[in-house]
Amino acid sequence: MATRLTRLIRGWVSPAGQHSRQGGLDRWQSLSHPVPGHSTIDGLPVAVVAVRRRDDSGQLEVIRGYHPTPAWPGSVAPPGAQRHLVPASSFNPHPRREISIGDQRFGYNTVAGSACCNSCGKGGIGFGFVSADSSLPSAERSPAIHQILCELCAEKQAGVAVL
Repeated sequence: MATRLTRLIRGWVSPAGQHSRQGGLDRWQSLSHPVPGHSTIDGLPVAVVAVRRRDDSGQLEVIRGYHPTPAWPGSVAPPGAQRHLVPASSFNPHPRREISIGDQRFGYNTVAGSACCNSCGKGGIGFGFVSADSSLPSAERSPAIHQILCELCAEKQAGVAVL
């Protein structure tokens, strides 16, 4: 009995200490890089860093604190970091990142799991640049058509390095 339980536990916890299920049942997607921001945990607004997302439930796995720091310089979370689950809709990336492409403003934010980049068609991007409701002041008013761009496409179209 103990051997079966040990095998079961090993199948749910990866060597990095993150939970994962065998057989492709794990729907958690690691982000390409940690995303610093703010959210609420236990009803209090706190600084957090998003490290993984789950498309089907709209949740983010976050770690309290800031990134990058001397204790957390790279993309791998420090050992022993306490992880929390928050709704993706309650997460606000900070510092705010905004770019302009043509006469349209785009802000960096979470995107729905079913959303795809309007430029390259890549799906499951998790975070991307979403067109804002208002155009730049010099632009003529036109019906708002929301666009979503992955970071790479936004960088190419804006002609700047997006950090």
